This record gives sequence, C-alpha cells and structure tokens, in this order.
Amino acid sequence: MKSKRNAKRNLGLILSLIICLLSLSGCWGKTEVEELAPLIGVGLDLGKKPGTYLITQQLARPKQGGTTAAEVEDRTFSIEASSAREAYEEVYKISNRIPFMGSLKVIVIGEDAAKAGFNDILDFTQRYSEFRRTMFLVLVKGKAQSFLNLKLRNGQLPAMSIKNHMEQGENLSTFPTVRLGHYLTVLGTKITAPIIPVVSSLKSGEGGIEYKDGKEGEEIHIQGAGVLKGDRLVDFLTDKETKGYMWLENNVVHRLINTVGMGESEVNFGGQVLKSTTKYKVKDNNGTKVFQYQIKASITVDEVMGLKKQLSEAEWIDLMKVAEKSFAKEIEEECMLSLKKQRELGLDFLGIGRHIEQKNSAYWKTVKEQWQEKIVDFPISLDVQVTIHHAGMSSSNAMTN
Repeated sequence: MKSKRNAKRNLGLILSLIICLLSLSGCWGKTEVEELAPLIGVGLDLGKKPGTYLITQQLARPKQGGTTAAEVEDRTFSIEASSAREAYEEVYKISNRIPFMGSLKVIVIGEDAAKAGFNDILDFTQRYSEFRRTMFLVLVKGKAQSFLNLKLRNGQLPAMSIKNHMEQGENLSTFPTVRLGHYLTVLGTKITAPIIPVVSSLKSGEGGIEYKDGKEGEEIHIQGAGVLKGDRLVDFLTDKETKGYMWLENNVVHRLINTVGMGESEVNFGGQVLKSTTKYKVKDNNGTKVFQYQIKASITVDEVMGLKKQLSEAEWIDLMKVAEKSFAKEIEEECMLSLKKQRELGLDFLGIGRHIEQKNSAYWKTVKEQWQEKIVDFPISLDVQVTIHHAGMSSSNAMTN
C-alpha cells in the first residue's frame, strides 16, 4: 500500500512539472547575438541639403577567428537624412546584421552641427527605449564623420577609444566627462550653460608630441571644452580655462600639476593632487552679496627642479612652504582664467547661479530673472589652500653635494 501511495505522489509531481513547463512563455521571437551589429558611436554633422543631418554610425563586427570579444572590425556608414530614425532605417537596408542601439557609447557632435543646434536630432536618443543616458557626449572641431573614420594606431574604433578615454578621465581631471543624462539635466535648469569636452586627432609632431613605431594611424587627444547656450556652441575653452572649470566645479580627483618659480626663487615643483574639495559660500560684504570659492588641495611633491644646494631640515621645511604657495598660485591662475571667460561670454557655465540657489534660496529669488546680466560682474572671491602631503623620498638633488 505504501509503495502505491509513493507512486501516485511521484506521478502527481511529474504532472505538475509538465504543466509548469508548458505554461512558461519561452523565447519566441528572440534574436541571436550573432545576428546583431552593436552600435558603438554616432556622429552628427549638418547635411548638404537644408533641414538635413549627416549621421555617421559606427558599428562593431566581431572578427572571424578572433580570440577575444574585443577584436572587432569597423563598419561605419554616413547617411544624409532629415531624422535619426530615417538614417537608422537606411542602415537596416544595407547591413546584413540588425543594428543594436543599446550598446551606443559615444555621440560625436561636429562643429557645424553644434553651432546650428542639435537637440532635435538628439531627441531620438532620449526617447527611444533601447538607448541609455550613460553614453558620452563630445565635440569635435571639424566633421564628426571625418573623426569617426580615423585610423588609430592602437587599432581601436575611434568611438571605442573615446569611451575608454572618458572612463579614465578622473585619473587626469583636466577635462569634463559629460554623459547624455547629465547634459539633459543641465539643459533643463535653464540657469547653467552646458559644457562638453573637445576631442581631436593628433599626428606625430603636433602638440609637441612625436611618435614612430612602425604603425600607421593617429592618436586621439582630449583637451579643452565647448560652452553652449542651450544646444548651440558659443565658444571653446582653452586647456587652462578648462582646468580652472574642473577646480571650480569640484571635479578634480587626481591631477598632475607643475609650477613656475615665485619671486627670487628659481625652484619649480611637479606634483600630484591626492585630494581636492571645493566648497561654496554666499557672503554679505557691507550689504553686497559675494560668492566665495574655497578650494583645499592635498598634493605630493614628485619633482623639485632648479635646486642648487643641499638643504638642512629647516631649509627643506621652508622650501615646502614655498611649494604650497607655488601650487596655490597655479591653481588660482587656472581658476581666474575660467572666471574671466565666463564674464566675457556672459554664460554661467560654472553653475554659480545653481550654487547660490542652493546656499541662499531667498536671495536667489531676487536675482533669478536678471541672472544673465548679473553674471558679467557679480562679485566673486577665491580662496585656495594647498597642503603638501609629502615631499618624496629625498631632500636633496642628484647634482648637489
């Protein structure tokens, strides 16, 4: 009797499992990975016909016989169209794989499209469900099409190389990394002017850099940024102006920095920023509101150049005080260049209005409507404090006795 009961119980379990399996939805209508062409980069330029864009799409295709997933071949198409959807439709027609848009890493905006305004063509990327707001935005002086068609010495696709540079950006902290979601958030405030980094190609001999190792191609160079009014490019920031922006926006994580000798001292210092914080205050100075930046940086000295003699311990301590002042002067100079540029443009790309609103919302309500005019001469003070974390492994120079 017991064995019959066990048999019935087992039969009941089997039937239940069969019913559960039949009720599963399965993978009907699935698309195999091998049938997809991952979209890596998109370039936006103005088309030749009025009201059109030249849209460049860079797709990745795994190499046949490749040993790793990173080995991909370039399939780059440029199509003149009046909308992004129209351009993607044309790619469907000529590609033997289905373009997968969820893999898009970078949008490269050409100079002509940036000056004319590009929000209309960018609308597709924030509306279509496959796209993610984590993709990077970059500007290029010239054509985005030409940039995405570059042959790089490392063999990477230009879009993938940009993505790798951006992901490592905080290790240098000399240019902003702007993702689509951040750009749209800043644009939506209508207070802060958006800022987007600038990429360019670098040939041997340009920018003081030479290379020759038998490989053909060029290198990618990221330096400076573009300031926008809404979605239209107004002007470019220099390298130092962009570095000042990074300090003032509290975006410096790690940074290599060099100084120029102060006063009678011919000693220069090279170092690395270990930690940096920027704080903001709205102070009252005899009835006048003043916006104050407070920057504190901890720096390690990696190089001492121009030292002519062996120093005593007391002299070495004094020299490190000079180093602190020298680094602070360099940081202040970069920041002042950025502040000067903001006044010249009359665009609040530093987000000062946003900080005032956070620190003193009552005062902000009184100046909000006139902020575009006030930013030109609004009182700003800057306080930079540098602490030498350590001064390296030696207190002498190889050439001193």
